[in-house]
Amino acid sequence: MIDSSRWYIRLGNLGFNLVVLNLLWILFSFLGLFVLGVFPATAALFSVLRQLIMEDDDLPLFKLFFDKYKSEFIMSNLMGYIFLSVGIILYIDFRVLQLLDNNFIQLTLASITFVIAFVYLLILLFILPIFVHFDLKFWQYPKHALILAIARPFQTLYMIIALAIVLFLYMNFTVLIFVFGMSLISFVMMKVASISFPKKDDLP
Repeated sequence: MIDSSRWYIRLGNLGFNLVVLNLLWILFSFLGLFVLGVFPATAALFSVLRQLIMEDDDLPLFKLFFDKYKSEFIMSNLMGYIFLSVGIILYIDFRVLQLLDNNFIQLTLASITFVIAFVYLLILLFILPIFVHFDLKFWQYPKHALILAIARPFQTLYMIIALAIVLFLYMNFTVLIFVFGMSLISFVMMKVASISFPKKDDLP
């Protein structure tokens, strides 16, 4: 009975923290007018979730979120807009390929673009967990995110399935978007990634 109560308490604390963190993510995204706020707010969200997952302790959420928001402001915006630009370019490439008439050229370019897009999506799954967990050089983050995604295929698949379940719930129970929003998605990614993390000394 005691163990059961503790389980419910921990689940309740997690739910409360996710609600608070989602509100903080929205607030700090607005503080940066979204253009400059959304990426550092997301990095701060992942950073706080990392500590909640790995330390499993009561944390001063607002203070920790604010500190991480400030410390990661420049780096997270730089990385965020680089990846956003790559994503936009890939989207434009797919749209342009639909207009081509030559089947051979279209198939060749589409295959190359698909491979690049697949690698891009794999990196996206782990880039933020890697970013808040390790202290690396800028261009090492996407490299190690890709290595981790490939080296841990079961965890990668598990993350994709878990994210698909969350998105399914969001589509069918819209209220959950307003309650948990970005925090639940980030929690799933950070939780799965934390299982996959190698020690820093083991990084190639």
